[in-house]
Formats: sequence, structure tokens, C-alpha cells
Amino acid sequence: MIRGYHALAITAILLTAVAMRATEFYTTRYQSLPVQDWLESRPPLAESANLPAASDLVRGIARVLPLLAIRDDARPRTPEFGPPAYFQRTIGGVRDASRIELGTPGTFKPNEEPLHARMDVIVFNRQLRAAAWSQLMSSEMDIRDLDTGAAMLRTEGPRARELGADQDVGVWVIAPSQGGGVATVVGHRATVAFMLKVTLAPSDAASIADQVDLSARAETLARQAVADWWAWLAPQLAT
Repeated sequence: MIRGYHALAITAILLTAVAMRATEFYTTRYQSLPVQDWLESRPPLAESANLPAASDLVRGIARVLPLLAIRDDARPRTPEFGPPAYFQRTIGGVRDASRIELGTPGTFKPNEEPLHARMDVIVFNRQLRAAAWSQLMSSEMDIRDLDTGAAMLRTEGPRARELGADQDVGVWVIAPSQGGGVATVVGHRATVAFMLKVTLAPSDAASIADQVDLSARAETLARQAVADWWAWLAPQLAT
């Protein structure tokens, strides 16, 4: 006969097991201990040892957008989720990461540059880490922009048409109530994760229709740029 304290003991054991499993899952996919990162960066666990540096991969976007000037050349960065992001955490399992910024040639006042593109490339030690980052970024972008905190709207992803059905990619535009002309594409392929953000200068017209049209143009540019970069990236991953 099971008494009350027996039921409580069984419940406590089950809750402990669930907590341990959740902690293991969270640590493995989103954060990690330094020793785990060290182990994953070496054979036989490492899956990205032969890939080019993240700085070389991120410069590929300049190749597919030759009409834009490099505003800020590729530089190292540490991926993390900090304010104003909804999720706050560091990212483990990163081999190296880099960011580049491109823009319309010429000199412009702040927020008046006709076209600005910023791309981050993160090379993870293992593919499951890249997939976890992409999933986390998708959850974040469904809530708000990682940098500005502005509300975002997910649009149909380009995976079927431009990139192939086996690729994990998501596309977002800024909510019309927050503005227009901002589109972000996030995804990963093998151990390489990326985020491309395209921003068009706001027009004088402030109607919702104008904001939607500006965002649609930014989305078209971002989709095409990612498709071209994806095609450039494929042989780099095959080396």
C-alpha cells in the first residue's frame, strides 16, 4: 500500500530527474562549461576544424554585394544574448565569430544611409551548437529585435525557393507600427550560423502602407543577398 510520504518521495525523484535532464539539455545546447568547449574543439568531437576562418566567410557577403562599400571590415566578436534581448545568456561551443558592415558608397548623416547591411557569421565546433543558436535566435526574433528591442514579424522563409528545403532559415521584418525598412535573415548550414540585417533609410512618408512597402524592399534585398552568399558558401564548406 502506497502511503502519502511514499507518493511524495516518488514525486520528488521524478521532479529531480526532470530537472537534471532539463539542465543537461540546456547546458549542452545553449551554454556550456569551459572544459566542455575545450573537448568539443578537439577531435573526434570537433566538426569545423577544416573550415575557413569566420572572418573569411563573413567577407563573402561583400563579394555578393559588390556595389556596397565596406563600412567596417570583418572583426572578431563574442556571440551573446544581452539587453534588450528577451533571452539573456552566453553562447558556448563557438570556434570563432566575425561581423562585417556594408553600406552605400558616400558620406551620409546618421540614419540617412540609403542602404546598410550587417552580417554576423559564427562558426561552431559542432553542428548541434549551430542548430541550437539558430533556434534560439528564431525564438528571440519572434519576440523582438536583438539590438533595438523593436517588435518583429516573421515572414515566409526562403528555404524552399532560394536555399533548398534542407536548410534552416528564418526571415523577419520590423513591425509596421515600429517603423519600416528593416529585414533580418537568420539561419545555419552545418556548423556555420549567420545573421544578415538589411536596413533601408526611412522615407518621408510615414503611413503604414509606406512602412510595409519599405520593409518588403528590404526583405527582397536580404533574401537575394543570403541566397547568393549561400551559393558562395557551399564550396567553402566542401573544402
